Amino acid sequence: MNDKTQNMLSQKLSNRRLIVDLLALMFGLGAWVGVNGIYVQLPLLVNSAPEGWSLPAHMVMLVQFANLGPILYTLYIKYSKWACDKYITYIVLAAGALSTFILAFVYNKTTTIFGNEHSTALLSLMFVTAIVGCTSSVLFMPYMRNYREIYLVSYLVGEGLSGFVPSVVALIQGVGGNPECLNSTKPNSDKVEFLPFYPEPRFSSQAFFIFIGTLLFLCYLAFLGLNNLAVAVGERVKHPGSMETLPTDTRAPPSYKTNSGWTMSKQVYSYLLIMMAVVCFLSNGTLPSIQSYSCLPYGNVAYHLTVTLSSMAGPLAMCLGFVIKLPKVNLLSCLLVILIGLSGFVCFLAVQSPTPPLQNSWIGEFLVVLSWILISGLIGFIKLGITTLFRPDPGRGLYYTGVATQIGSLAGAIITYVLVNHVKLFHSYSPCSLIPTH
Repeated sequence: MNDKTQNMLSQKLSNRRLIVDLLALMFGLGAWVGVNGIYVQLPLLVNSAPEGWSLPAHMVMLVQFANLGPILYTLYIKYSKWACDKYITYIVLAAGALSTFILAFVYNKTTTIFGNEHSTALLSLMFVTAIVGCTSSVLFMPYMRNYREIYLVSYLVGEGLSGFVPSVVALIQGVGGNPECLNSTKPNSDKVEFLPFYPEPRFSSQAFFIFIGTLLFLCYLAFLGLNNLAVAVGERVKHPGSMETLPTDTRAPPSYKTNSGWTMSKQVYSYLLIMMAVVCFLSNGTLPSIQSYSCLPYGNVAYHLTVTLSSMAGPLAMCLGFVIKLPKVNLLSCLLVILIGLSGFVCFLAVQSPTPPLQNSWIGEFLVVLSWILISGLIGFIKLGITTLFRPDPGRGLYYTGVATQIGSLAGAIITYVLVNHVKLFHSYSPCSLIPTH
């Protein structure tokens, strides 16, 4: 690390309260850790769930139904004479923690609906945790405007860690390796069939969900600290009208004072919101729905590494916000073009399932894992860049960023759900399908 970078990092870390950074980080962690925790368990869940490979598409669609949360919140603040974001946030975080604890004991329970078996316990409790994530876009992040802007990056890093932390634990948990094909015969039949046998992970999904529930409870305590600890209250800013003023700590250095003369052209403003919608169309709607189809033909281990490592890449990219200057719109545009190209590549692999190119070679596994890691990193950095550009907006820029996030995510989820479950554009792969039976 050169002297210039060290000086920049030292300046950013000075004149701030690290305990408030930690509280903001934990608060951000609570946004999506429930949904991400369930998502990184997919390599274990898809093999036993009745939905099979289409389980991710069901989950993504369910997350979009959870947009009912921010819709109700928006209507509430519009028509209610009494609105307090603090208490609503308490309720949302508590519901997320409780639902995840319950999920640990019932995630494998299924019921029959309209003649088809479904993972009702898993999907219904995920819906509750998804409400936490969706509502965070219009509730949690705008709430951070009550604090000095240096803590927004801490919040965003925490939000990124909501994918990183579960991924690290899931990486330790493992999937036990690729499946083995074992012969078996059905009762009253001499026909031999080969069925995949999946080795056990190091610890169960139940233990994993208990860990995630504990994390959500700690996030609840962190938000409690943000509102009640004196050191956190002292880092708030005042909002006379719609304009930010100096932090309540009058000793704050000038480099952290918000510039009330913030300006952005209408064209750039709209362009950035569209860019955010496109990124979320891919990241929250389309790509998670088809990830199993693009990865599982290369093996269970490749899918596991893709899910865990790509979930780490996003928050690591967001950490660059501590050491780089404000990103330029042109740079974000170039990165978006690269993101679309890589997304097209993994979509091509998904369409080619169950026999994608380079299927039985290490090169194919390497390319698919690397592509997903790069995609996740680009998504994290672009989201951080757009949010950072809107942060000084004295108006409702962060709110509209959240709205664009949900619109893009919903559109991507609906389109992909139809392609997966009705058009049947993607096809599953069985590791034992090519073994002859007798």
